[in-house]
Amino acid sequence: MSKAFTFTTEFEHGVDAVHAALTSEEYWKSRVGADAEGGSIAVSAPDGPGTIRVEISGRMDPAGLPAVVRGILRGPLEMNRADEWSALDGDRAQGAMTGGSSSLPVSIEGRSELRPSASGGSVVEVTGEVAVKIPVVGGQVEGLVVQMVESIVNADQKELNDWLAAE
Repeated sequence: MSKAFTFTTEFEHGVDAVHAALTSEEYWKSRVGADAEGGSIAVSAPDGPGTIRVEISGRMDPAGLPAVVRGILRGPLEMNRADEWSALDGDRAQGAMTGGSSSLPVSIEGRSELRPSASGGSVVEVTGEVAVKIPVVGGQVEGLVVQMVESIVNADQKELNDWLAAE
C-alpha cells in the first residue's frame, strides 16, 4: 500500500527567478551544504541549459524519530534524494523527485510543477506517493514519511526564498 501527498508552496518571485534558482548548481550546493553531513551531492544538467538533476545522500540521526521507526532500522539512517527540473516551457516547468533509504524499505516518488500564481509570484505544487514495505506498521511509517516530505518541501521553500532575497 502507499500514501499519496500534495503540497503547494508559494513564492513572491516570478517563475523565471524561481526556475533560475531551482536549476542553479550554486543554489543546491548552498542548500545542501549544511544538511549533507557525511553525505554527498552530485549536480548535472542532463538535458542541457535550464535543466538540472541533483542527487543527495546523507545520514540522519535516528534519535529524533518515533520508536516504531527506530525499532525497524537496519543500521544508521541513510537517506537519498534526487530532484530534477526541466527547462521552462512558456511560464511552466516540470520537476520530478525520488527518495528512499538503504536503512528502511521506503520509496518516495513525486512530480512537481512550477507555474505563475494569481498574485504575480509563482507556485510549486508537489504531488506523489510514499510506499513503505513493512508488514503491520508500514501504514504508520508511511504517514511519518509524508510528514518528513512536507518538512523537506517547507525547508526547500524557506531556503529558496532566502536565496532569492539575497540575489
